[in-house]
Amino acid sequence: MRENRIEWIDWMKTFGIYLVVLGHFYSVGEKFIYVFHVPLFFVISGFLNKKEIDGQLFWKKQWYNLAAPMLIMAVINFVYHSILQFLNGSFSPADAYWFVRNVAFGMVSGFDSLWFVFTLMLLKIIFQYCLSRKFLGSLALLMMVLAYVYNHSDLSGLPFFLKEPNAVVDLCTAYPFFSFGVLLRNFKQIINALNNKILLIAAFVFGLLVVALCCTYNGYIGMYRCNYGGNFILFLVGGVAGTLMIWAISVLFGYAPKVIAIISRGTIIILGLQKILIDLVWAFVAPSVLDVVFAALILIMFIPFVIATENYFPLMAGKYRIKIGNS
Repeated sequence: MRENRIEWIDWMKTFGIYLVVLGHFYSVGEKFIYVFHVPLFFVISGFLNKKEIDGQLFWKKQWYNLAAPMLIMAVINFVYHSILQFLNGSFSPADAYWFVRNVAFGMVSGFDSLWFVFTLMLLKIIFQYCLSRKFLGSLALLMMVLAYVYNHSDLSGLPFFLKEPNAVVDLCTAYPFFSFGVLLRNFKQIINALNNKILLIAAFVFGLLVVALCCTYNGYIGMYRCNYGGNFILFLVGGVAGTLMIWAISVLFGYAPKVIAIISRGTIIILGLQKILIDLVWAFVAPSVLDVVFAALILIMFIPFVIATENYFPLMAGKYRIKIGNS
């Protein structure tokens, strides 16, 4: 660890956000990546989550670390798309109303990739105010049942914000992974001490094979719309196996250079704005295997932006967490 940072966490978040960007090119290994890249971040978030004794401090963290950056970047994305629509003659002033409505109801059409942050906020609230560990375990089973019912029912009679992809509904598929991360936190010291290279290589290969099998037999996964593929068990196994795979390679990488820590700190910024740069790439080249390189270049391009944002616009970076305590 360096400067109170767990370096394998920095590597995991860097690998994870790279896979998010690559996955949004929809060209190279998209189906494979979608098996675990979102579960990975929910597991990490659960592992880093801690219950605050001070309720006021909890809500400050919710606002400064998650809500404010999420809302700011949602507005930036709306303005960006509105400009594009205005230039091609398809913009309507009513779009502003629909944007505000969709954001207010936590709809993916309002937040896009930032639905993850909205769902994460809800998870943190649940774990902050739930007093019974037994209830938290039972809630995981309930969420799985609700996800099954949601994916096998006629949704036509539901309100619009439940029929369409919604960050609240996405709790059903996100909760098991977040709770798994919270459970792993109890073994933090043991996990930090694991550094056997043979064991780590074996864990990486095992995770890779299991993800490949789940990718083959579970179909396409879209957690942004509460979709777990064809089988919830394979969905859970694939998400955990992918997390194991990324953890193993992250520990093997060891020392995390400063640039990796910057990317790790800036994952919420990259998550919120990466599709703008993907659009820029698409304006010049068609999707291809080169997207593996373009995704890496996008991460590199974000490094100075993350630094500048932390220094000059910390509200979007969530940097106020430094003033109110670490997450």
